[in-house]
Amino acid sequence: MTVAVWILLGLIAFVYLGYPLLIVLVGALRNYRPRRDADYLPRIVLLIPAYNEAAVIGKKLRDTLALDYPAERLRVIVISDGSSDGTDEIVRGIADSRLSLIRQEPQAGKVEGLKKGIAASPEAEIICFSDANSRYAPDALRQLTAVFADTEVGAACGRLRLEGTDRSGTAGGEGLYWRYEDMIKAAESRSGTMLMGAGTIYAARRELIPDVPSHRADDSIVPLTIARLGYRVVWVPEAVAFEQTAIKPAEEFRRKVRMIARDFGAYFYLHGCWKRPTVALRLLFHKLLRWLVPVFYLGALGLSLPSAIAGQLPMLIVTAILGGGLLWGLLAWWAMSRDWQARGIVGKLLALPGHFVMVNAAALGGIWRLIITGSPATWKKAESSHQ
Repeated sequence: MTVAVWILLGLIAFVYLGYPLLIVLVGALRNYRPRRDADYLPRIVLLIPAYNEAAVIGKKLRDTLALDYPAERLRVIVISDGSSDGTDEIVRGIADSRLSLIRQEPQAGKVEGLKKGIAASPEAEIICFSDANSRYAPDALRQLTAVFADTEVGAACGRLRLEGTDRSGTAGGEGLYWRYEDMIKAAESRSGTMLMGAGTIYAARRELIPDVPSHRADDSIVPLTIARLGYRVVWVPEAVAFEQTAIKPAEEFRRKVRMIARDFGAYFYLHGCWKRPTVALRLLFHKLLRWLVPVFYLGALGLSLPSAIAGQLPMLIVTAILGGGLLWGLLAWWAMSRDWQARGIVGKLLALPGHFVMVNAAALGGIWRLIITGSPATWKKAESSHQ
């Protein structure tokens, strides 16, 4: 059992430290950079799926229509997924020839709505995917499309900057997590290709976008499919989107359970990904093993306990660290659910174990949900991220 414990601990260490260091090294050696052309301005259609987004859709559209991109080469389509709060009326009230509304009735989910938007955009060279509660930097579309001048690039992902990370321990933990993820994405891109990015700011060549099942995640299936086809998926940190992060642990937990259920299923839906080593290894090390960390953690804790009780010092230390870390995380998660603010660097570090426990509990919940009930096509927004 001692050997099994060290193997499980080694897997956890590899997921969080080993793979990031490895991909940073590979990225530094290969140092792939897509060819950029600031004057390359393809015809782009920006899709915004919306379900009861009356609180934010007006500002989102005004900001989007004011972006620094030639008006004659940009269309914006809002797909209202059975909204009942006045979202449609707000969209119709904005007089701009570049803006269209598609009403999806009854509610069928984000992916079905995106399919309708893509079908309504035959003239588009590039499809850009966005969210109703995000805003783009003025030059975001120019930065994102510049890399498509390189014919090897099939998809490009921008950088999501979370706002309001000082509003709660949950938000602070999510902010630290995204900075860590950004480092990995940048290294994967320099190593040859990344696999997925922020669903609120990514774009793809229209002809390469696959038919995504309604119960899967588009921001997983689309980039993965394009990488599987041999095109590059690149990181464009200069293309920036801003979004309020959820501040309530319960909202963030539900969102992650839904996201992991959809993503985890997607990894096995695309069988061809596992036949391309460059894609398969990134998928295995960055995502699949990441969601299995709670299994490794609880397995190591359970297997070390009998030896610790028997008095084996190494296993006693391991049990104390794992058990203490789990207890700390549970207490921090509980405190965050009671509106503990966790301000400043010290507060965020104290809250980090709570975020770790929450994320890994969501991983277990997402996998369980996928196995037992599947992943639904429809979604429910996190209200505190839309304020």
